[in-house]
Amino acid sequence: MNATSLFWNRNLLLKHIAYWIAFVLFWGFVWGLSDYDFGRNILIQISCLPSRMLLVYISLYFLIPKYFMKKRYFEFFLTYMMLVLLISIVIQRPVMLFYVQPTYMPTWNTSNFFSSAEIINTALDINIAAVIPLAYQLLQTLETLRENNHELEVENGKIKENKEISTIDLKIDKSVHKVLVKDIIYIESQRNHVKIKLVNTELIVRHNISALQELLPGDTFIRVHRSYLVNSTKISSFSPAKIELESETIPVGRLYKEQVKKILGYGV
Repeated sequence: MNATSLFWNRNLLLKHIAYWIAFVLFWGFVWGLSDYDFGRNILIQISCLPSRMLLVYISLYFLIPKYFMKKRYFEFFLTYMMLVLLISIVIQRPVMLFYVQPTYMPTWNTSNFFSSAEIINTALDINIAAVIPLAYQLLQTLETLRENNHELEVENGKIKENKEISTIDLKIDKSVHKVLVKDIIYIESQRNHVKIKLVNTELIVRHNISALQELLPGDTFIRVHRSYLVNSTKISSFSPAKIELESETIPVGRLYKEQVKKILGYGV
């Protein structure tokens, strides 16, 4: 573990410790105003910490990553409610009935263990501890999701922009030529080299037509023949047998006919 991670972990631990100390002191003071026995009420709050901490940390480190961060909000809410109910019945109610009340409130009239009113009050009581940390974590999660969505939109915008102005590098003799993809009309395979027909010129390069096809956007360039790769944005007209590209006529190969028909959207 590096120094930065160690510092972050210690800093996080101190924040958690400070939160629970502040929580105990705050509610010990609030409840202590009823009888001015602040020490007793602080001890009661400490006795209730296990159930409250269990609720908070299961929610923070299991429910939020598993459900909320994956946008499964209903499952998060339902599971959280079930967790609150389970902790209330299995942990908090026994602690209150068999330890807190006999020790700190001997004159308190205890009710039935499974009293619905008492279970609801217990659930609300332990839920108080989760309000602030869960709200903070959920707001952070929503902000992270918003930032991720924004970054994704920016990245998609860049990809789209790059597609519009993207270039491919072609080695001709001892030089590298940058060719604008949008300027390519078609590519023709000619024995051991290919001809790249551009808007204003043409290039002869020692490349394989299939290798060039891999470099070009698949939604724009269509293989219509074993020897021809065409830019669909340059097509002026087409039929099952041929494609017109400005002043050029490109044949459609028998093996590519069905694929071309499907992509260009005509039937015969």
